[in-house]
Amino acid sequence: MCGIIGYIGSNVESNLYLGLERLEYRGYDSSGMTIKRNNDFTTYKATGVVEKLKSTIKENEEFGIGIAHTRWATHGQISIENCHPHFSSNGSTALVHNGIIENYEELKDDLIKKGKYFYGQTDSEVIAKLFDCKLDINNLRRVKKKLVGSYALAIISKNSDYIYFAKNKSPLYIALGSECALIASDPSCFVGFADGYITLEDGEYGKFSQKEVIIYDKNDKIVKKQPQKLDFSFINEEKSGYQHFMLKEIYQSRLALEKIMEVYRSYDIKEKLKELKNYEFDRIYLIGCGTAYHAGLIGGSYMREAFNIDVFCEIASEIMYKNLNIDEKSLCIFISQSGETADTLAALEYCKSRGGIIVAVTNTEYSSIARKASINFPICAGQEKAVASTKAYFAQCIVLYILTSYLKGNDYILPLYNFKRQIDFGDDNILKTLAEKLAGYDKVFFIGRGRDYITAQEASLKLKEITYIFSTAQPSGELKHGVIALIDKSVPVIVIATDENLFNKTLNNAYEIKARGGKLVLFTTLNTDSETEKAFDYIIKVKKPEKDFMPLQIILSLQKLAYFTAVTKGYDPDKPRNLAKSVTVE
Repeated sequence: MCGIIGYIGSNVESNLYLGLERLEYRGYDSSGMTIKRNNDFTTYKATGVVEKLKSTIKENEEFGIGIAHTRWATHGQISIENCHPHFSSNGSTALVHNGIIENYEELKDDLIKKGKYFYGQTDSEVIAKLFDCKLDINNLRRVKKKLVGSYALAIISKNSDYIYFAKNKSPLYIALGSECALIASDPSCFVGFADGYITLEDGEYGKFSQKEVIIYDKNDKIVKKQPQKLDFSFINEEKSGYQHFMLKEIYQSRLALEKIMEVYRSYDIKEKLKELKNYEFDRIYLIGCGTAYHAGLIGGSYMREAFNIDVFCEIASEIMYKNLNIDEKSLCIFISQSGETADTLAALEYCKSRGGIIVAVTNTEYSSIARKASINFPICAGQEKAVASTKAYFAQCIVLYILTSYLKGNDYILPLYNFKRQIDFGDDNILKTLAEKLAGYDKVFFIGRGRDYITAQEASLKLKEITYIFSTAQPSGELKHGVIALIDKSVPVIVIATDENLFNKTLNNAYEIKARGGKLVLFTTLNTDSETEKAFDYIIKVKKPEKDFMPLQIILSLQKLAYFTAVTKGYDPDKPRNLAKSVTVE
């Protein structure tokens, strides 16, 4: 989850800080940096968002070597003591770490017995305390072999002009510019500094200076790696008049759709689609976490209607504990916005080991999931700065619709073009009024049937992510099997009903709630009669698109409802507590 960056060159402080800003989506519990000049360290640390570090930093244009870190807490509370960088006992080595060391308690106990003092509670400090000898390749190799778990490490010493590094199950990249050298968790940090970058693989380690990179593989052999072109630009997104990025990104769903339509007309994507169609499979697995899992549920609903084969949707963190029938006839589609989700990566390796056909649907084409897949289909959503995913979910569902349509032999461009003209973001005035009411409740229920239940799950997740209101989603028909015991006048229930065939059944479930004092809110694309309008406290109607796009039409208003509720409660919807954009730990 954490973000790391290292820099060799002039203006170290300002360039490290720029990198931290670009990496803040990976965590913002605390941040810090250490710079080496004249065989001495200068360190700055702050808790909270990266911006709080800025006021502590003294700019220096002179050449230097530095490492920096933005933290998402896993071990130890959010404090200056647990903030990175961490230091060896003799103070000569500084280290930043992304990942989780699974055997840190065993290592820590051994170090304490040897007289080592620990100032914090992180697993990362344990690694630093293993570096009391001179920092060199042999020492790095010795320490690396002691570690069990995931790590991306950047390490500097008062007595060296190199940055040392090691990588296992956490992303790490290196770039050499004309006047600088960098290491980071994300190549976006290299934009403006270098034209290309090197992707490190699991087990690789080494060191680099301003002029050279020395990399060892997992067998301790030196390897030569050619940089790949840095063929994307880091867009310094502005809010463009919006109060928060989340609201802007909801509205950018239409732009994402336009980009998808453009890209999925291209020769390269059509070749990928042909390659996908050439595979022989008799079942499909859609695998993801959180919002990506919900996109998989939507994609699964498309595929079940289109194909006469079994289609399964699985939570990535659970798939390895099931005895699933995955083999060379299994099409395994992995969905991830960042392409670095640790649980999804682990599931990918599991399915690959069993012979599955590995396909990725990601927003990040240079990511680990994209590189490990046989075919990667980009979602073309562009940068998403708010932690709660909105346009990326929308785009994931669209790409899964395209894959289904192509495999079925149907045109996908014309339906998407028609949907683009029909997109409805809802009535802000009604949504804001409803948000003011919801902000006063401690819990909210969502119900729906079929695809509407999937939408209810995603809407519930958005609400709880950014408002901290307890929220849950249930299939409408399941209410009377236990959940209705929780309904009283203090519980608002949001009913999602867009399917004409299921509309009356869903309304009947809503009337059961009304009879027990629950507050009712209806989100629909359908016409309502006077009886329905009397039963519901609020009715939010949006334009009716084609059937396949109803979940995407209705989610736009539900995303905005969550956004307005968070703002009403005084929370920052872009940076909800305890969350990070890229979940790189299991």
